Amino acid sequence: MTPSYSSNTRSGVTLVELLVVIAIIGLLMALLLPAVAAARESGRRASCLNNMRQLGLASHHHHDVNKKFPTGARLPIEVSGRPTDGTTLWVELLLYFEQDNLHRRWDYKDNRNNVAGGLNATQAQVIEILLCPSDPLPSAIVEMTAAHFLSRPWSWGFYGMSSYGGNAGKRSVPPGPPPDFAGITRDGIFFIDSQVRLSDITDGSSHTFLFGERFHHDPEFDRRQPVVLPGIARMAELGRWGFAAGGGAMANVTLHTAAKINFQVPPGADPLNVNDRVCAYGSGHSGGANFTFADGSARFVAEDLPLELLQALSTRAGEEVVQTP
Repeated sequence: MTPSYSSNTRSGVTLVELLVVIAIIGLLMALLLPAVAAARESGRRASCLNNMRQLGLASHHHHDVNKKFPTGARLPIEVSGRPTDGTTLWVELLLYFEQDNLHRRWDYKDNRNNVAGGLNATQAQVIEILLCPSDPLPSAIVEMTAAHFLSRPWSWGFYGMSSYGGNAGKRSVPPGPPPDFAGITRDGIFFIDSQVRLSDITDGSSHTFLFGERFHHDPEFDRRQPVVLPGIARMAELGRWGFAAGGGAMANVTLHTAAKINFQVPPGADPLNVNDRVCAYGSGHSGGANFTFADGSARFVAEDLPLELLQALSTRAGEEVVQTP
C-alpha cells in the first residue's frame, strides 16, 4: 500500500507584499487628504459667502427703513458722568439679522451696562453670522484689560468677535485725535458718524464694497505691535463687534484699503505698516477674500488685485473707472 502524505504548507503574505500594500495605502491617503481638505474649505468659503450675503440683505433692510446705511460708529458722550449713546454698525444691524433680543439688551443710556456681567455681558455675546468658519480666531470672545491702556477703563471687559468689517474707504486707522479724527478718509460707507445713502454711492453700488473679511493671523504683527504701537490690541483681539468707547471703534468694526488683500506685516515693520495691517482685508480662504458689495451681492476677490483697483472699489464717489472683479 502506497503511503499518503499530508502537506502542512500554508499560503501567506510575504513581507515584500505587505510593504507594497502599505505603500499603496499611503499613496492613496496622500492623494485623498488634500481633496478632502479642499472640499471642506470649499464648504467653509461658501458658508462665509452666505454670511456676507445675509449682512448685505440686513444692511439694505436698514436702508429701506431708515433711508441710509447704519453709522459706522457713534462714540458715547458724557451725560452726568455716564457714557451715553455709543453704538456701532453691528449693533444697529442686530434688528435686521434676527438678533432682536440682543438689540433690546443694548443700553444706549449708559454704555457701561453693555460691558457689565463678565461673559454674560451684552457685548460678550457670540453672533454666528459675524464669524467666518475659516477665520483662525483662537477664541470668539476676548477680554480687554488694563493692558489696553489706550481705551477708557469703563470699556474693559469681555467682547464677542467678528470676522467682518464695514468698508471705511482708503483709511480708517489711525483715526487721529478727537473731535476731528482727521486720519479717517471718510470716503467709504462706514466711519464715525457716517450717514451714507445709496444715492451717495455715485461710483455705482455694484462697484463699491460694503463689507469685507478680516484675517486674524499675523505673527509678525503680534511681535511688532508691543514695540511700535503699545496699548493697542493684538491681532486676535481686533474685531470686537460692540466696541464703541472711542476712536478705536474704527479698528474694530471697519476695514480699509491702505494695504492689499491678505497683507502681512513684514519683519521689522514700522508703525505705518502695523496700522496698515490693523484694518487690512484678508481671509483664511486661499488666494483672496469674500466681499459684499453695496448692491447686496457677494463674491470672492483675488488677493493679486492691484492696490489702485482695490482702493477704487472702496471709495463711494471717487469717480474711478474700474472693472468689477
